[in-house]
Amino acid sequence: MKKNIQNCLLAVSGCFMLLIITGCTSVITISPSTTPITEKDTYTKYGRVSGSSSGSMILGIPFQPSEPSRAARDVAIKNGKGNAMIEVTEEYNMLNLLVVVFFWTKVEGTAVQITHAGEEIE
Repeated sequence: MKKNIQNCLLAVSGCFMLLIITGCTSVITISPSTTPITEKDTYTKYGRVSGSSSGSMILGIPFQPSEPSRAARDVAIKNGKGNAMIEVTEEYNMLNLLVVVFFWTKVEGTAVQITHAGEEIE
């Protein structure tokens, strides 16, 4: 009887540890633009665009893409036929299952074509 209780407590403890180690994360970020815009610069709006990307990691080794936020942003800009985005929001999600991590992100914003007239910003 005592052995059964110990085994049961061990199993409950193991399940609890698995729940602590695994988890899900969701982050939403907002940015005014994907590139610096000065007072002298002008831009033409093309409309709302979005892009998404997903990937995974096994034992810390990322599988394509290694930078999902950048990949989603690049897809959105390409879809809008501009060279940048303004009014940008990004939703980043990650699911951690011990040795495997899945992540996906979605970037939305307004596509613009920026003409730089001022000094270059470093």
